[in-house]
Amino acid sequence: MINYQVIDLENFPRRNYYEYFMATDTTFEMTVKIDVTQAVKKCKDESISFYAYSIFNLTKSVNKIPNLKYAHIDKQLVEWQELVPTFTNFNQETGLFYNLWLEELTDYKSVDREYKRLIKDYANTTHIVPMGVVPPNVVNISSIPWMHFEHFSSHQGAIKNNVTPMITSGKYEKVGSQLLMPVNIKVHHATVDGYHVSLFFEILQREMNL
Repeated sequence: MINYQVIDLENFPRRNYYEYFMATDTTFEMTVKIDVTQAVKKCKDESISFYAYSIFNLTKSVNKIPNLKYAHIDKQLVEWQELVPTFTNFNQETGLFYNLWLEELTDYKSVDREYKRLIKDYANTTHIVPMGVVPPNVVNISSIPWMHFEHFSSHQGAIKNNVTPMITSGKYEKVGSQLLMPVNIKVHHATVDGYHVSLFFEILQREMNL
């Protein structure tokens, strides 16, 4: 069952900020290099997909921050109890990507198994969303594994009032003794401040080091 709590705007601590930044439709993005040295070794040692491990930890980090779990339903601001990841995968033959999602995030090993099953089942798909209707409680995760970028910017165009975070990771590269992976997050300022984004990256780095 998908659960959420409707936010009482009259008593919402950041009501003034929410109304101000919704009126100006202000979003912002930040890209940070995450040290994935230990994570890469762990995945190789345990024969786990690094992408699946990243998806698990990105989602886990988002779910620890209430401000990243807000959304709009029927013109009301709500906070999801839990977000699940929708993620992109690449069709080598067509050169096109498609979106899949994971609904059970019990632990990284079960996520790895389900991820591998999904990409096998949908390896030859020609649809952008082959699994059907996307769940409403998603965090959008995508990867550009061919590029180690300094910054990434995405524009949602006509998707008005969307406060759902969008996360994009890039190729990890060796810098000194570390393997660094760029991670970009786009958020809406109505619900998220720089503090919350900084907290997200702090938690993510800690999770990737486990």
